[in-house]
Amino acid sequence: MTREDRWDFFIAYAAADRSAAEELYDLLSPAFRVFLDHRSLLPGDDWDDRLPAAQRGAAVTLVLISARTDRAYYQREEIAQAVELSRRPDAAHRVVPILLDGAPGAAGLPYGLRLKQAVPVTAAGGLRQVAQRLGQTLRHRLALPPAELLRRYEERTVVERAVRLVPRDSFDPAGQLGLATRRYVFVGDHDEQRHRTLRQILGNLWIGDAFEQVDNSNGPWLALTFELGELNRRKMDLLPATWKAAFRILSDPTRAGCFDATDEERTLLGRPPRNYYSDDQQAWYSSCTTRERRYTPWGPDYFIREVLGISWLCFTGTGITQGARQSSGLPSRVFFVRNLPLHSIDYRVQDLGVPDDDIVLD
Repeated sequence: MTREDRWDFFIAYAAADRSAAEELYDLLSPAFRVFLDHRSLLPGDDWDDRLPAAQRGAAVTLVLISARTDRAYYQREEIAQAVELSRRPDAAHRVVPILLDGAPGAAGLPYGLRLKQAVPVTAAGGLRQVAQRLGQTLRHRLALPPAELLRRYEERTVVERAVRLVPRDSFDPAGQLGLATRRYVFVGDHDEQRHRTLRQILGNLWIGDAFEQVDNSNGPWLALTFELGELNRRKMDLLPATWKAAFRILSDPTRAGCFDATDEERTLLGRPPRNYYSDDQQAWYSSCTTRERRYTPWGPDYFIREVLGISWLCFTGTGITQGARQSSGLPSRVFFVRNLPLHSIDYRVQDLGVPDDDIVLD
């Protein structure tokens, strides 16, 4: 599933109700990712493939009900799929009937919608009030929009909970967060990845590819979620995944101690509190990858690949997954934490299955 197939709302409507669908689309965008066929389809798209895929990838189907719904063949197909998605065991998909003027009573609603809590437009005060109500009541069930992810990065929002993805086959409750060779491992901000599917989180955080590469990322994965209060932030030594932080970890004898920093490098690092998001990341990349630091007795790039788990050296190293690498994921914050024994962490495990299962992170 591509990035374009992930949506907050999918609007199902009869062709005769197109103006109402467009108005609701405009009211919900850009705060939310909204799919409306003639606004979201691109020239040349195979609509018979894209429409069902977009609906499967949406958190909520908004069904505009009017007196024209019974005669709207394609809308009835979308209603049937919405009901089927809402009845799946994970119950991640929601269906909200929006009753336009002239809509039938509960007894006249399409099959599967009669027990769903509907929103009457007239009683709500109009579509603007409907959009506000949808945003207020469903926001906690929706993934954070891309603009919010970027805002959290720019404002350095504190991470309250971390999430780490690990292949199910390599998970050992008696082991550590990562492989024994790792001194630090990668995590994401749980609040930023919550309500997203495994496939999207893998794309967002570049796990299994740029970071901590695995042979086959299409296998089953587990999500480990743990609190990062002030005590845990110090205990786990939470640092942004930047090249400056990587250099600090690799050169600090109390952390990984893989090599010694020069006097000039120590001066450039400065004294605490350090700004690990500084705009000189390329210089710190160069410091991490000098010839003598890249070519070690244990193999090339051992410190970068094995101690830190960075398997793609051209990532921007700015603490967010965007920039030089082409990705279908959303730019998301990534962090280093100490590779601690699991018994020392209060964590929760969620089985996300394989990417094709489309299981959503709680």
